[in-house]
Amino acid sequence: MMSKKTMIKVFLFITILSTWLYWDITQAEKSKWSLFKAFKPLRVFDSVTEATTKVAIVRSDDPELSNPTPISDASMNYNQIEDMIRKAIELAGGFDWLIKPGDMVLLKPNIVDPEPPGCGEITDVRVIKALIKIIDEIDPGNMQIVVGEGSPRPMDYEMEYQSKYSSPCWEKLWDVSGYQDLLIDPYLEGINFRLSNLNGSPPENPWQDLVEVEVPDGGQATPQGGKYFIHKDVLDADVYITVPVMKIHNPGITVALKNQIGLAASTKYGFSKSAGVPQDGYKHRLHTGGTHVYWTDKEIVDLSHLAQIKYVVVDAIACLEREKGARRSGGVITNLVRMNSIVAGADVVAVDHVCTRLMGLNPDDIGHVTLAEKVGLGTNNPDNIHIVGANLEETKKRFIKSPDPAAEYGESNRVWLLNGPYPIEGITDPMKHPFIANEMNVTPIAEQDGWSEPIYFTEDWIDLLGYFNLSTADDVVGYAFSYFDAPKDQEAELWIGSDEALSIYINGNEVYSYNGTRSFSGYYSTKVKTPVKAGENTLLVKSLQKLGRYEFSLNICEPESNSNFDGNRIWGLKFKTASGMTGINQPDADIGKPYSFRVDNAYPNPFNQTVRISFYMEQPGQMEVVVFNIKGECVKKLFNQHAAAQPCHLTWDGTNESGQVVTSGNYLIRFINENSHVINKKIVFLK
Repeated sequence: MMSKKTMIKVFLFITILSTWLYWDITQAEKSKWSLFKAFKPLRVFDSVTEATTKVAIVRSDDPELSNPTPISDASMNYNQIEDMIRKAIELAGGFDWLIKPGDMVLLKPNIVDPEPPGCGEITDVRVIKALIKIIDEIDPGNMQIVVGEGSPRPMDYEMEYQSKYSSPCWEKLWDVSGYQDLLIDPYLEGINFRLSNLNGSPPENPWQDLVEVEVPDGGQATPQGGKYFIHKDVLDADVYITVPVMKIHNPGITVALKNQIGLAASTKYGFSKSAGVPQDGYKHRLHTGGTHVYWTDKEIVDLSHLAQIKYVVVDAIACLEREKGARRSGGVITNLVRMNSIVAGADVVAVDHVCTRLMGLNPDDIGHVTLAEKVGLGTNNPDNIHIVGANLEETKKRFIKSPDPAAEYGESNRVWLLNGPYPIEGITDPMKHPFIANEMNVTPIAEQDGWSEPIYFTEDWIDLLGYFNLSTADDVVGYAFSYFDAPKDQEAELWIGSDEALSIYINGNEVYSYNGTRSFSGYYSTKVKTPVKAGENTLLVKSLQKLGRYEFSLNICEPESNSNFDGNRIWGLKFKTASGMTGINQPDADIGKPYSFRVDNAYPNPFNQTVRISFYMEQPGQMEVVVFNIKGECVKKLFNQHAAAQPCHLTWDGTNESGQVVTSGNYLIRFINENSHVINKKIVFLK
């Protein structure tokens, strides 16, 4: 029998060994998907699904306005703009449920260069003025209103942090843009508001008010390590309202989500924010990471996550196409598009979705919009976005895209099943050799017959080299497969990129074949027209690796002869990794099992007191209804019992199992029946 001393030693040894093994396993799992990997299992986003939301569009010619004016009118006055904003906020649900008396409200405009109001490059100061007035009316004189922005242009006291400009652009904070004039505007007299330089303040120590904060889910931009330096005003605000101007930019668009790049303090990230500053050895920089991976979309999503955006009011009065900056010829801005509209809503992704469509683009082509939905910041599904006010189709205009290849290209399909790699040694023509049975007509099931689980790639180039863990010296063939639903029978234009041999099959037909080598920038190498059919289609990509980086890209676009507008994915076309046809994508054990229930949309959503949601059982059976947070943690069980074949109405009051009110944010209500079929509904709780 062991002595007490020996038993203690053994216990300590086992404890240390167990701890080490746990750490080793978790680090190995973490590293598997971390360092510069441009892909993740699609299951990491499983806790996020759809919500129903409302987005308002108000035009200057709305006959219900007190003084309507044509949308071509470049001389709108302040009163007309305020009238539009009031109506847009009212249509989108108002501020009553969101802002309480005495709250600190941060308004985040988009201010770039020293440009005057109405130029289309910066948020028109009159929009901010109207919001200050409207918010103060909730509790006159007692609201704490902050107008904050982190401009990429330095002030005098920030010159020691600059790495590009030889002279300051701002003598006073955003003076050319008219924001200094707000401080002495008699219309705002008696209102408690101030301007805040989110790059850092006070002048004697700009870093004093900066806080390094962690993204709740660990973040998407690997080089940032899930941490960003932002101003404490952002963290202290009870309500954060982003107020962007609507523009084209090289991430595709710059509206509500892209506006959050201004949260990254330039006294830490540099002027510009990809430069860094000498004070900390240029350690902190945006948009860079030492590889060809494009990090901007991930940083936009990370910063938007940190912002906890509660509301969006978009200045779509004077907008810009082609690029984010106003470009002049003979004193006239040549890339200005006059819309004379205001867009408003509580769902930041839904608002960006609507604005993208107003610019004549497809939201599924905007990387930071699609990724923001994946991590739970809002909905990008048009079926769940209720547009009120002006008619979108009658309001939209075709904006000229940015000439940047990323913006022109749109977005590659990013959801795939993968199979391989298969060595090609001894095979004369590997692209004609079938490495899998019935390769042209294959209809794979995830995790069967050598196919992977569904994989989501975060880049436009599909990184097979990284996924298959290969080197450029490996000679192999691999497969990528996806289903897609098309809205109608039509001709499509494939935008295709690769550096080596590639074959593409749609519905069993080879529609493209390339057998050489070429330079591949990560977007597209060629365009090919091909028919697609209404409903479900199959898409197989077979690719060869011998010399290059083993990547490809593929988007299915509307044919367009004008190069200013081409590259838009077919509207309504959706990629997926599972077939909707009976029996094709289900394991045998699930074939024939009835889904047996439906779930109605939650209302109201967002909510701040109680949310109501109903389900209907087509057949009696067991049902479990659970609320999860965005981390996948169980918050509260709402229902777990046998349900009759009739409607069942549930409510959630925003509390956890202990009766404590949860924090504001995105939550998931998950419905699971006795056959393990799942329906998820995303809701937004705002205290």
